[in-house]
Amino acid sequence: MKELVDQWQGKRILVVGDPGFDVYHHGRVDRLSPEAPVPVFVEERLEDRPGLAYNVCQNLAAFGCRPVQCFPPKPWTVKRRFMVGRHQLFRADYDVHQSPKEEDLPTLEGIDAVVFSDYAKGWLTSWFVREIIRKCQSSRIPTVVDPKGAEWGRYRWANVICPNADEYAAWRKHSEDMESILSGWQRLGPTLVVKQGEKGAMMGGVHYPAKAQHVYDVTGAGDTFVATMAAAMSVDAPLDQAVQLAILSSGFVVGEVGTSACTAATLKGLAS
Repeated sequence: MKELVDQWQGKRILVVGDPGFDVYHHGRVDRLSPEAPVPVFVEERLEDRPGLAYNVCQNLAAFGCRPVQCFPPKPWTVKRRFMVGRHQLFRADYDVHQSPKEEDLPTLEGIDAVVFSDYAKGWLTSWFVREIIRKCQSSRIPTVVDPKGAEWGRYRWANVICPNADEYAAWRKHSEDMESILSGWQRLGPTLVVKQGEKGAMMGGVHYPAKAQHVYDVTGAGDTFVATMAAAMSVDAPLDQAVQLAILSSGFVVGEVGTSACTAATLKGLAS
């Protein structure tokens, strides 16, 4: 698997999705407010990091790939996390919803793989996603999806969909004739890779375990997972090896505080 990391260096991976920024307010709390029974947060340091689909780009760059963005224009969504040490006190979000137009359709020339990073902010409309996937099929470009919600019809012809366990459960509950749908997807549709956090992942009824680790922060782990899948798929890696690498990389970032990336060198070390 270490050889795969070397093979995907310089690969151009298109990221289509809802971007954002993660802003970390680091500070302390040592008293309650006299105005209400709430803690007084005293800010000491401010930190900006890529968030949402933008974080997928950060991870791809850390892997040595060349991410290409297909994002809406700014302003983007901002998530502000107020941190005391390693602990999140609370979060304040500023959501921005934008829809694509015909001229936003990306060119696929020189693209080796495509990631759809759905954060339900409006960019991944059905017609937009289906048109990009159609072009990818024509050019034999692999596609991987990080979905949101239970409506996955737009991703019907993607190669791989990577929901977390809650998203997968919601999708199954939402679908009325599940056995028929699952049977059809297994024959013609995407491969489902269910992310299971510290337990690993499930693909095709096979469980891929994760190594024991201390989880500090799960923020952005899904972004790292799909970035790894896309990087591996860009060099036609077997999906079982792609999943194992994705488990290793996402397992590394949950040991960090906040959105972070796993470098190529780190991933090669983990795969040793």
